[in-house]
Amino acid sequence: MLYKHLAFALTFALLTGTATASDKNKEPEAADLKRKTTMAARATKAPVLDGYLEPEVWETVAPATNFVRYDPLNGKPSSQQSEVYFLYDNEAVYIGAKLYDTAPDSILTQFGGRDSGENNSDMFAVYLDTYNDKQNAFAFMVSAAGVQTDIKFSQGREDWNWDAVWASKAKKTTEGWVVEIKIPYGAIRFPETEVQTWGVNFMRVIRRAREKSYWNHVNNSVEGFVNQEGRAVGIEGIKSPVRLQLTPYVSGYVNHYSGDTKGKSPYSRALNGGMDVKYGINDAFTLDVTLVPDFTQTQSDNQVLNLSPFEVKYGENRQFFTESTELFNKGGLLNSRRIGGTPVFKSSVGRQISENETIVDNPGISGLLNAAKVSGRTIKGLGVGILNAFTRNMYATVENDETGETREILTDPFTNYNVFVLDQTLPRNSFVTFTNTNVTRTKGVYDANVSGLQVRFADRTNNYALRAGGNLSQLYGNNIILRGDTLPDKLHLGYQYNVNLSKISGNLRYGINHHVESDTYEINDLGYLSNNNEISNSASISYNFYQPIWKFLSWGSSMSVSQSLLYAPREFVSATMGVSTNVRFRNFMSAYWSFGIRPGNAYDYYEAREFPRVFVKPPAFDTNIGISSDYRKRLAFDASTGFWRSNRYNQFSWWGNFSPRFRVNDKFSLVQSNNYRQEKRNIGYVTHAGENITFGDRSITTFSSTLSGAYIFNENTGLTLNMRHYWSSADYKRLFDLTSGGYLTNERPAVNSNNNINYNTFNIDLVYSWRFAPGSELMVVWKNEIRDQDKKVEHKYIENVSKTLQAPQTNNFSVKLLYYIDYIALKNVLSA
Repeated sequence: MLYKHLAFALTFALLTGTATASDKNKEPEAADLKRKTTMAARATKAPVLDGYLEPEVWETVAPATNFVRYDPLNGKPSSQQSEVYFLYDNEAVYIGAKLYDTAPDSILTQFGGRDSGENNSDMFAVYLDTYNDKQNAFAFMVSAAGVQTDIKFSQGREDWNWDAVWASKAKKTTEGWVVEIKIPYGAIRFPETEVQTWGVNFMRVIRRAREKSYWNHVNNSVEGFVNQEGRAVGIEGIKSPVRLQLTPYVSGYVNHYSGDTKGKSPYSRALNGGMDVKYGINDAFTLDVTLVPDFTQTQSDNQVLNLSPFEVKYGENRQFFTESTELFNKGGLLNSRRIGGTPVFKSSVGRQISENETIVDNPGISGLLNAAKVSGRTIKGLGVGILNAFTRNMYATVENDETGETREILTDPFTNYNVFVLDQTLPRNSFVTFTNTNVTRTKGVYDANVSGLQVRFADRTNNYALRAGGNLSQLYGNNIILRGDTLPDKLHLGYQYNVNLSKISGNLRYGINHHVESDTYEINDLGYLSNNNEISNSASISYNFYQPIWKFLSWGSSMSVSQSLLYAPREFVSATMGVSTNVRFRNFMSAYWSFGIRPGNAYDYYEAREFPRVFVKPPAFDTNIGISSDYRKRLAFDASTGFWRSNRYNQFSWWGNFSPRFRVNDKFSLVQSNNYRQEKRNIGYVTHAGENITFGDRSITTFSSTLSGAYIFNENTGLTLNMRHYWSSADYKRLFDLTSGGYLTNERPAVNSNNNINYNTFNIDLVYSWRFAPGSELMVVWKNEIRDQDKKVEHKYIENVSKTLQAPQTNNFSVKLLYYIDYIALKNVLSA
């Protein structure tokens, strides 16, 4: 069966490959793309950032002009004139832009929080590829309202969590608007050479026309962005300064829990202090350290009811683990939530106590002592990353009900987490990446190690790319915990490999993929893997119109087929196929539609929770449709709906989303998102006893409502709100026994089922932030959290909300002050 599907995928690729001959002459090759050049000049004196470009300072160099549209009408000249000047001195790079506009009163200036990107505001950006490798770049963006955004680009990925300290000023004029930007050398990295050539591009967004243009043309039918940059010459005699930045903090919080605290005070409070340190080891590498971190103000997780056999993966919200981590995440082996995450033996505490003992305290997260990372890239394109963190011993406390004595049970030993990465860039957006992750524990608890290699090679025309890789996992030592079970062996080896061949540019694109995970492959001590023991094969093809056609500004359609098998034993699992299309109309409304089908049975070896017992899922299909209106309007919305159907058990699901957004004015905006899903006759695992496994037919209703709001006072101060209510219930109607062949038998009613679940979470995150100086910030945060779960399903939504709000809740009020200290600036002040 595997070879038949591989043969089909290869034949599919060969047949579609012949179709590219007709459009080959229409696709510009990478070697033929013209690369503009702009001149950088040494400033006669440092510009004053006041929104006025003094001629005697800025006009000593010829400006970059003649911007070209990216969207819409890719390749056409920009509708407005732009002039961008590039200066530098021994301290910083300076960018000045005159953005002419024939209707200056129509320039849009909506405020947003820092790093909010493209709001309903005009925008200007500079992209600096300081090593001129066409793969990595720093982006500095300023809106017409003066709001800053900075992004780090790395081989096709965008790191919006990267934060640099730089200065800017935006000002409207009678001719349009002006931007001045100062980028200190301490904020970027560049080689130690006397004469330098940097890759550079400039972007302008004219929001009222939804027009985005670049100085050096970025062809949207060509793979990649940074590789389509221009260049800046004339940079001479600059040196990287001593890059030492300290950000000490002090914070305090008060926490109140309204539920039963068993004789303890419902209040808790703490006063904390610590520091983040950035040190430039040399021109390329930076050391980042967080000492005594405090993550009290981290955004709340959007928690959900999980009835699946797999762990839910929540996003990382802690800034240290989200900023400048593009190297560490490249191999797909790091899930930083493991660091300071759930203690490894937390769930086993209940099995280690006697009948007359009660668990008094069992912490849900491990205590992070400190973390550090070193990262950077040499002039020859070698990226090196080292991340290291320590967590302390964690214990659960249990109390003897008769004597009142307490004892501690180890739930997580002192642990060291380490990630090591070598990433060599190669010509034409190619690379070779080696990644190693290691978890070393004390107290005789097992250790884990994963090593992986990923490669990507693109042809000289940037039309085709081969990507391949493999990982080797090792668990070794005593008390190896594997998906909840303790293994008797002291060494556990596994592996994974993948190969992908794709056409990556042009109107017609296609690819084939082969992926294998052995049944012993495990990365969950520091990574994330929902399940192993899998072989998957897939093929896809898409055709995209990048220029306006008929009533559309752009139009894309795709088709895909996939097949999966167990690795051991080599058994068929499922085969699916799907089609989709998406369009953007000339009025900037967009829409999409998709259809997927599973034409035969699927064999689920995980739902029964007792491998190799299988549940045979029947054929099924689903379809989705959605629309999104023009965000330039004061009132806009996103809406979607879809359904899923399977006949054998008469299963049916449908879902819908409606998310209106209202811009009250340039400072105040609201987004309200509502998601509803109804699943009738959902079939899933209930329980098992010995060889008897019980499944249930349940009606699952899920509704979530989120209100996000922002009132931005100015470019440095704002108030944001995120309020979310999530409700999901599982109401069991019938119970079945799972046969050895994977089908359901012995149907019976689920009378007064103890398996019913009514689950609610309610969260409020209200944040006031004030960036009172570059890199320095005061944050005041109120967080409210309610969780409620019981076995009585409440079908009426209003009563359900009322019941939830009456449940015990946690309120947390915190204040955090960070102050940025730059060594060079401090030295200059002290020596003045």
